[in-house]
Amino acid sequence: MIWYKDLLFYIISLSVIICDQVTKSLIKEFVPRYSAWPDEGVFQIVHGVNTGSAFGLFSDYTLLLTIGSLIGIGFVLYFFYKNSFDVIWMRISLGLIIGGAFGNLIDRIRDGGVVDFISVGWWPAFNIADSAISIGIVILIFTLMFGEKLGWYSVSKDKDIDID
Repeated sequence: MIWYKDLLFYIISLSVIICDQVTKSLIKEFVPRYSAWPDEGVFQIVHGVNTGSAFGLFSDYTLLLTIGSLIGIGFVLYFFYKNSFDVIWMRISLGLIIGGAFGNLIDRIRDGGVVDFISVGWWPAFNIADSAISIGIVILIFTLMFGEKLGWYSVSKDKDIDID
């Protein structure tokens, strides 16, 4: 794989990490913990800390979640480097997933929990990293399910496979 083909992956990953960490720093600096702005409304900026995974699940297992994050990041990076992706959407999706995973991992290692600050209605609070991971997964699934049909890539099927 030529290095510049991977540049988009690195740019997206680093952009997500930087945006995530900057916004979390601003929240920690200017929004008191467990407060919300505005006081009422569907959309609020809050300052919450999540020691668990998505939706606060497994909050008593911070070390296990940290190790799981490292394994997940390793898996995605291995997947990225072992496969030649000429599909731009694969690079975009994996860049979003890795950037988001690293953003939350940094918080988990440094602070023991992840800062969540976006609150929309009844949905649990989330952050930039969570959004990047979710969007990346949706793009990845869409690309894997429909990319070949849309002509984004083709899968060669070798019918003469030797199984010796």
